[in-house]
Amino acid sequence: MLTAAWLFLTASLSVDSAPPLKVVGTPEIPYRYHDEAGELKGIDIEIIQLIMQSLGFNYTIRLVPVGSRIIKMAQSGDVDIVLSFSKKTDRLAYLVYPKQYYSQFTWNFFIRREDAERINYQTLKDLESLRVGATQDWSYTEAFWAAPLNLHIETNNLLHIEKLLRNRIDVVPMNTLTTLIELHQSGLSQLISYLPKPLSSKAYYNPTSKHSAHPLLPKWRVNYDRLLYLWLKNGQVKAIYRQYFPKDIITNDLIPAPQEMEQVPTDN
Repeated sequence: MLTAAWLFLTASLSVDSAPPLKVVGTPEIPYRYHDEAGELKGIDIEIIQLIMQSLGFNYTIRLVPVGSRIIKMAQSGDVDIVLSFSKKTDRLAYLVYPKQYYSQFTWNFFIRREDAERINYQTLKDLESLRVGATQDWSYTEAFWAAPLNLHIETNNLLHIEKLLRNRIDVVPMNTLTTLIELHQSGLSQLISYLPKPLSSKAYYNPTSKHSAHPLLPKWRVNYDRLLYLWLKNGQVKAIYRQYFPKDIITNDLIPAPQEMEQVPTDN
């Protein structure tokens, strides 16, 4: 398990006299973590490294286990780039969000694979005749909790898959990627599947601090969107995901499409 200590990854990629760009994020496998050999690994780590290499920037990455501490650093300008932040109105006062993102927190309804043709979900009304699993106090969506569903509520989210297998519930909303990995590791992928339309999906970005005075940030902001657009389009981001997830898990619907730009980016 990661400790509260600062974890560092530093690269000297340029003779530029500017100080290194400071990048900070919370530890979260498989996006940002410290492996057994003491090295920083993860999807975010690789993507940031590729962009820094492309631009010839010096940088450091630090993992901090407390999100509120990272927020304070961004508010004070003590960090230049923060990893994996959702977009909230109050954060716009101290963060500049890019156009592109490659990570989204998605919740899908999981079902027994044998019920894939029987159960259809377009609106919550489609689920009213089914037994729906849910975890107490989890946010899901306001519409989910307000809908007249036959809810089977647990305090432990880990119990739902077993209830599906025992035919005690019919559907349950769960974090898509995390659940797919757990099913793969437990050998249950052939028994449990999910409905294609998500209950909810939230984008996570790598924004920059409005209060940082780092001279390279303007160039970073422009080129970050340009490069991510190209890599989302040509499959390079998907290839990085496949290094950390089983190949059969990473389907096209789990990787965000590139967001439209005013001018279509090029490699030049």
